[in-house]
Amino acid sequence: MIHLAVALGAQLNRSFFSRVLKRIKPFLFYFPIMLIFYVGFSLLLTDASIGHIVNEAFFGLIKLTLMVGAMMFCLESMPSQDMVNIGRSIWVKMNRRWQWVEDCFLFLGMTLRFYPTFQSNWTTVRHSRKSLGLSTDLSWLAKVKMAARDMPGMLIHQLRRSEDVATAMQLRGYGQKYPRGVTFPIPFGRFHLIQMGVITLGYWIYHQYAPF
Repeated sequence: MIHLAVALGAQLNRSFFSRVLKRIKPFLFYFPIMLIFYVGFSLLLTDASIGHIVNEAFFGLIKLTLMVGAMMFCLESMPSQDMVNIGRSIWVKMNRRWQWVEDCFLFLGMTLRFYPTFQSNWTTVRHSRKSLGLSTDLSWLAKVKMAARDMPGMLIHQLRRSEDVATAMQLRGYGQKYPRGVTFPIPFGRFHLIQMGVITLGYWIYHQYAPF
C-alpha cells in the first residue's frame, strides 16, 4: 500500500489516471478467472484449508493488480520508445561489442513501431465494417471467424513492410559497427547511477527493517 501511495502521489493528473485505468481494465477481467482456477486446483491438489487458500488467492490478486498498476503508471508516464532509447544510451556508454544485445534492441524497437500500426489498421477495418452495416448483427462466433479470416492478410502486410525496413537498414550499414549510435541519446551519468542505487537501497532497507 505504501508503494501504491507513492505512485499515486507522484501523478496527480486526472486524465493520466483515466488512461492508466483504461489499460488496466483487461487485466481486471483476467485476474479473477485466474483466481478461480487457483482456488479450484489448490482444493484438488493440496491439503490446505479453504480459508487459507482463499486468503492467499485474495492477497495474491491484490499484489498482481498493484504490480500491473505500477507498471502501467510507468509505461503511461514514459513513452515506450523513450525506454528503448534509455537502454540504448546506457549501452553505448558501456561500449560493448555484443551483436545479440543490438539485435534485442532492434527487435523491441521494431515491435513498438509495427504493433501500433497493426492495431490501428485493425481498428480502421472494424469501424469501416460497422459504418457499412456489415458487422452489426453478427454473433460473437461470427466476429471471431471474421477476425481469423482478416488478420492473416494484415499480418503478411506488416511482415512485408518489416522486410522493406530490414533491407533499408542493411543498405545503411546495419551490422557493420557495434555498438550503434543513438540519434537522440538520453543523458545518463554517474549522478543518475547514484540516484538509482540510493533509491534501490532505500527500498531494500525499508523492506528489511520496517516494523510494519
